[in-house]
Amino acid sequence: MKNTKQKNQKKDLTSVEKVSTSLADLATTALRNKILDLSLTPSEHLEERMLLEKFPFGRTPIREALNRLMAEGLVEAKNGRGAYVASMSIWHTHQLLEAYVIIEKVVASLINFADEKLVMDLREIQERYEIVCESADILGITELNSNFHSRLAESTGNRFIVAQAADLHNLARRLSYFIYRSEQEASKFSTQLVRINRQHHEIINFIEEKNRSELVSLLTDHAVLFRLRLSAVISGGNGADLDFSSINS
Repeated sequence: MKNTKQKNQKKDLTSVEKVSTSLADLATTALRNKILDLSLTPSEHLEERMLLEKFPFGRTPIREALNRLMAEGLVEAKNGRGAYVASMSIWHTHQLLEAYVIIEKVVASLINFADEKLVMDLREIQERYEIVCESADILGITELNSNFHSRLAESTGNRFIVAQAADLHNLARRLSYFIYRSEQEASKFSTQLVRINRQHHEIINFIEEKNRSELVSLLTDHAVLFRLRLSAVISGGNGADLDFSSINS
């Protein structure tokens, strides 16, 4: 009888843990998306009361979400004053893009052409990427682009490169959203998507052909294009915060 009661208690605890984990996952995704689409703006104070009013989650999932997003670099703590959306100064952005170009060059140099599932996986991601491009789902576009490049990094078999690439692409999604929204307003959205899709197909082809030199050159150019697109839509002095205040208006 005692053993049965203990087993039931253990089942109940497991069930509670699953619900808790699920709510934390949902809260993390919800907060992350609002940071990535700039609804929660850079340097904004993430007050607990505001988050509880804005999102349908309790304190525990919200706090867990903030901890996870801190680990991702999208949220930062400021001297005991609470949690804030990570800032995006010109200096910070320059460093991010510099690292972005370098990691793509490294990934291209180390991609394992013997990875039998690589081309198939990339084509599957690219197919879904083109679907969200057609619907102009910018959040979906940034997510699948990140998946595409993360799969390239995964094929290197180097866990440090995989982790670094994942961090950079996750952080770059916020910039990417800003760029796409700005290009939409300037009627350059479709043109850039055509260019990016073409380069993705070329990347897959060079991998299939095991053409290392062309792959390194193209992936580097692909990363530089991201930097050039950002340069075309922003202006500001060194160390100044980028102004995202009108992006959702």
